[in-house]
Amino acid sequence: MEPQIGFCTNPDGARIAYATLGQGPAMVFPPGYFASISPYKTFPEIRQLYDSYARYHTVVIYDPLGCGLSDRNRTVFTLESELRNLETVVNHLKLDRIILSGYSSSGPIAVAYAARYPERVTRLVLYGTFANRSDLSEEYKAAVVSLLRQPDNWAGRRTLVSLCASQAQIDYLELMVAMVKDIATPEVAANIGDMDYKLDVTDLCPLVKTPTLVLHRKGDLLIDFKQGVELASLIPSARFVPLEGNIHFNFLGDTESYLRNVFEFLGDPVISSSTDQSHQLVQPGPHIQPKTEHKKKEWLRLDNPLVFILATLIASVLAGIILMLIKC
Repeated sequence: MEPQIGFCTNPDGARIAYATLGQGPAMVFPPGYFASISPYKTFPEIRQLYDSYARYHTVVIYDPLGCGLSDRNRTVFTLESELRNLETVVNHLKLDRIILSGYSSSGPIAVAYAARYPERVTRLVLYGTFANRSDLSEEYKAAVVSLLRQPDNWAGRRTLVSLCASQAQIDYLELMVAMVKDIATPEVAANIGDMDYKLDVTDLCPLVKTPTLVLHRKGDLLIDFKQGVELASLIPSARFVPLEGNIHFNFLGDTESYLRNVFEFLGDPVISSSTDQSHQLVQPGPHIQPKTEHKKKEWLRLDNPLVFILATLIASVLAGIILMLIKC
């Protein structure tokens, strides 16, 4: 499908780029990473995921301020500013009722919006996200933000992106590293990362009255499985679905299980994706009961602070050596 790209202006006069595709009840995706529109046009896996939704819904995605096609000049990085931008897009498109889908760092934004506007949000879908990041040490957070802020540290950015997917997707990771450099400055990327670590909607979760589905992969390399369990436990009557796999991105790995559960929750026909890109209707599977147990974290995972710090040091040293060789 070809997305229809448009622009709207928030109360501060900043331009926000958005895109729509498909027809049906509106399904809005606040950006969980640094951009949404460029990745859709660049990566077939992302395109296929959104196109699956667009079979039954009007999909709405947008680039956050400071990134992609939205205004690059950004100085405010808060939960309230993110909510204002989401509200700007929803109001501009005159959407009275929406399905809201938060993933990764956009999960808290979706939770806060659903708590504030229960009359607008008909369903809330949360994947691979959290209520807060109190599970991470301040040293870990500082190391990530520092890597994002370094303008020429290719190895550092490569280390960060590798937290979201396994080495099996190495070609994909290389392309994503290059794209991140184009869609946001290091300073904006660092400020967004710092904001994400400060997001905390723990007190807002009990205020969510919208039917909610929380999904999380058991071995998620970026956001620990326990975070998904905790988030689901804080939202009244939320349904929790544990998924197999360790890839953070919902458009990689076993996307079929992810989509099956989401479509069942939304009451949409469940589709099965095959390798030839055809889609066939299948019967809905049995409801997956919530599970709170999870495997012990492997010490080699990059979200282990010691391993991450070691990887950070190695990446920085390699980046320095490369720069010296270039200068010579």
